[in-house]
Amino acid sequence: MGNGVIKYIKYILKCVLNLIYSTGEKCILCGKNLEEGKVLCTNCIRDIKVCNNVVKLTHENYIFNCYSSVYYSGNVKELILKLKYKSEFISGKAFINYMMDTIDIHHIKFDIITYVPSSKKALKERGYNQGEYLAKLVAEKTNKKVVKVLEKSKKTKDQIGLTKNQRWENLKNSFKCVDINKIQGKNILLVDDVLTTGATTFYCSKEMILNGAKDVSILTVAKSTL
Repeated sequence: MGNGVIKYIKYILKCVLNLIYSTGEKCILCGKNLEEGKVLCTNCIRDIKVCNNVVKLTHENYIFNCYSSVYYSGNVKELILKLKYKSEFISGKAFINYMMDTIDIHHIKFDIITYVPSSKKALKERGYNQGEYLAKLVAEKTNKKVVKVLEKSKKTKDQIGLTKNQRWENLKNSFKCVDINKIQGKNILLVDDVLTTGATTFYCSKEMILNGAKDVSILTVAKSTL
C-alpha cells in the first residue's frame, strides 16, 4: 500500500473521529476541536505561564497585597486584548480557573467583590467594563456579591506611553467611592485585568480604606512589566 493511500486513510479516519467526538466547540485561539466545556486546547494552554506571586503595593504609607494569576505574554496577552477590545467574553472564561487557584493558594478572604471602574469614554466605546465581567466570573465561583463601589472622578491621560512615576501621578485622586455604606468594615476583593505599575489598583484600594473598608486584596488576571 503506497504512502499516499495510507495518508488518505489516516485523513478519512481523523475526519470520522472529529465527527464522532467533536462537540462543535473550538479553541478560541487556534480553532482546534475541544471537549465540551473547554475554551482552550492543550497546546494553547501550554503557552500560559502561571504567576501566582504577591506584589506588595507600598505608597503613601499604605500597603496592599496584589495577587496575579498568570504572566501577561503570548496567549494571555491575546486573550486579554480579545476580552478588552473585541467583546469576546469567552476569553475571560479561559482565566477563571487560574484566578480561583490564586484565591485558594493564598487563602484570600473577602466579603464582597468589586472592580476597577472604567472611564466614561471607555464605557461609551466598548459598552462594558472587562474588570466587572471578570469580577462576576469570580462571584459565580465564590457565591459572593459584586458591588459597584468606585467611579472615575476625573479625566486622566492614557497610561500607555507614560513612565512609572508619570502613571502614579496621573491617577492620583482620580477615583471616588459612590456608596460608602456598602464597604463599611468589609474585606474587599478588587478585581482587574492586568497589573503593570499597580497605580490604578493602589488608588482604588486607598479610596476604599479611607471610606471605611476594613481591608482590600487585589486580584488581577495577569502581571505585566512597564
